[in-house]
Amino acid sequence: MITIHVEDTSGEKRSVEFQENPSGNLMEVLVEEIFDVPAICGGIAGCGTCHISIKTKGDELLPDPEDDESFMLDTLGNRVENSRLSCQLKLTNKLHEAEIKILGDG
Repeated sequence: MITIHVEDTSGEKRSVEFQENPSGNLMEVLVEEIFDVPAICGGIAGCGTCHISIKTKGDELLPDPEDDESFMLDTLGNRVENSRLSCQLKLTNKLHEAEIKILGDG
């Protein structure tokens, strides 16, 4: 099981567990767990409503954002150093023990 620690936009924190599934993405987990993630574009990096900040544990480095994700992140007024679109993060062990803060499209 993969465990992540999520802070929603109201500051509430809770941990979530899920199975590794490289064909799934983190946005789907956040929506399923009823976090405040509208996911308007359905996961194509086209809206920014699944915007998060993410800090991984140890040396589990996530792949760099691809061009579409980087472009969308650049349009957001609340981008931070470790901003990502959760729809672009695959459900792999690299997420285990990650700390996530939901930022939305700010």
